[in-house]
Amino acid sequence: MLRLFFIFILSSVLAQNSLPDDFERCRQRDAGLNDCLKSAVPDALRKMKKGIPTLSVPPLEPLAVSGMNIEAGAGPVTITQNYKNIRLHGLTDSVLTSYKADLKHYRLRTDSLTPKMEFIADYIMKGRILVLPIQGKGIANVTMVNLVVKHDLIGEPVVKDGETYMRIRDYRVKFIPQRVYLHFSNLFNGDKRLGDQMNLFLNENSDLVFNELKDSYEKSLSSVFQDVTNKIFNSVPMNKIFPED
Repeated sequence: MLRLFFIFILSSVLAQNSLPDDFERCRQRDAGLNDCLKSAVPDALRKMKKGIPTLSVPPLEPLAVSGMNIEAGAGPVTITQNYKNIRLHGLTDSVLTSYKADLKHYRLRTDSLTPKMEFIADYIMKGRILVLPIQGKGIANVTMVNLVVKHDLIGEPVVKDGETYMRIRDYRVKFIPQRVYLHFSNLFNGDKRLGDQMNLFLNENSDLVFNELKDSYEKSLSSVFQDVTNKIFNSVPMNKIFPED
């Protein structure tokens, strides 16, 4: 029984320090490293739909986020938004259009295309768009269609037990959607006429509204992406994510 216990502990430790066997590996010295990563990363995202419990990676479809705050800007859109119980749908359908890995300097840059990303959450909102006041509390749906995301991951080496890990210390994103659709339920304390008019106005001016708030969305979601990425990078040594031979 004691022997079986030690075998179980050993297998758990090994499992927590390696990628699942069905993940494609891209070798560090391969001349086609970037092309390999373009196919390997989307494949890994699809395989992480239900998460990786051994690495504490949460399910990615949908990706649950506890909350985030969007502060009021200083331009034509000045809205304070509080979001709770966020669900991000569509991340695992992303494809990579470019990838540039500089593993020597722990830098990863990539562009991705997500056909449809849905941001659904409980919201509380108050502010002004142009000259129109807006306030409400209900369910928000922000849908970005054909979303191009520019990712810039800046890492650093961390040595643990003689193994080198890559920790992402800064994750920057830029969102470039082809179209944004916005819908907020229960605007103006449930006044349907005012709520319908405001949702119509928001969608007729979605470029203006989203562009004014985009920096806050990018900053908040980049920290979410950074946390998920580090779940893997902090658990698996670099030479097991990017084999050297």
